[in-house]
Amino acid sequence: MGRSMNDLEIFDRYPATRALGHVRLGNLPTPVESYSALAEKLGIGELWVKRDDLTGSIYGGNKVRKLEFILADALAVGHERVWTVGALGSHHVLATALYAREVGLEPHALHFPQPVTAHVLEVLQALSTTQPVLTPVESKNGLPFAMAKTHIREWLSRDKNPYYIPGGGSSPLGVVGYVNAALELARQIEDGACAEPDVIYVAAGTCGTLAGLILGARLAGLRTKIVGVRVVDKVVCNAPLTAHMANKTSRLIRDAGGPELPKICANDVTLLDDFIGEGYGKETSEGLRVMEMVERHTGLELDPTYTAKTFAALDAHAESLADKRVLYWHTLSGADLSTRIARANIERDLPASYRELFDTPLPH
Repeated sequence: MGRSMNDLEIFDRYPATRALGHVRLGNLPTPVESYSALAEKLGIGELWVKRDDLTGSIYGGNKVRKLEFILADALAVGHERVWTVGALGSHHVLATALYAREVGLEPHALHFPQPVTAHVLEVLQALSTTQPVLTPVESKNGLPFAMAKTHIREWLSRDKNPYYIPGGGSSPLGVVGYVNAALELARQIEDGACAEPDVIYVAAGTCGTLAGLILGARLAGLRTKIVGVRVVDKVVCNAPLTAHMANKTSRLIRDAGGPELPKICANDVTLLDDFIGEGYGKETSEGLRVMEMVERHTGLELDPTYTAKTFAALDAHAESLADKRVLYWHTLSGADLSTRIARANIERDLPASYRELFDTPLPH
């Protein structure tokens, strides 16, 4: 790992955008693969998967692309620590902590509750190995107040110059990572790795990945429809917010010397609201069913919070996709955390309130 601007499509197409900065964290480009047996099982025309589970060997998934731009900015401005926010089992918090340590930054996080599962505990064990500074809040409703208190405390201390990363890495700089991802896919289409999809299905949490793909597809001239599947509360994931984020990113790219892009409107954003079930972090029967089906036919692992709900939406739309070329954008990390978890010392590296979670009876 190190400072690098090689091999990114956005820099190749628009060299002036190198001014945005970049630190190489991941393994890009990620492959795009065809799964004909699963397509036949689903009853759709073609199924392709963009393998963003393979973005990084330390940790994969969609956060790596965002962090390559965000952490570069933190380093360029001379920050020594970063802090962010997410649920207890947040993949974003984990990815941020892992890669922050890799580039020499100290990770801090505010955590709000979510249902405790075996997967959540594994995430916390892996997180503990980064020796993070963690602050729990009682509920999502208390989060803005807790964030304000932390801002004030950090501002007054000024001892290590903190850098704030929004939840999910969904800042304009983070979104650039998925503008580049769409350009990367366009290059793969041009090179014959796959044909242009009719539709892309992708999980939508803090809107950054979705906003970047919409903007990048416009930039690349793709006619593909981008479908986001909402997996969080509507107040933090909706069409107007996604459009706003895309347009802020568009201005950032333009101001860095990139092209002028057309404005994205809320009507340009397709977000499905019917697959979240009882809420964030809560399993759905449809999600659990497709998890088993996808693993059986492809070996790919889904998670119940994000990717299973996304694939459940694709499955539910299968009849209308019978003659379509469908791409599922796989945003879950595929990195093996077992070695890291095995060396975790939660007694030393997690606060007492976190350690108590490991004594909580898990749902069956």
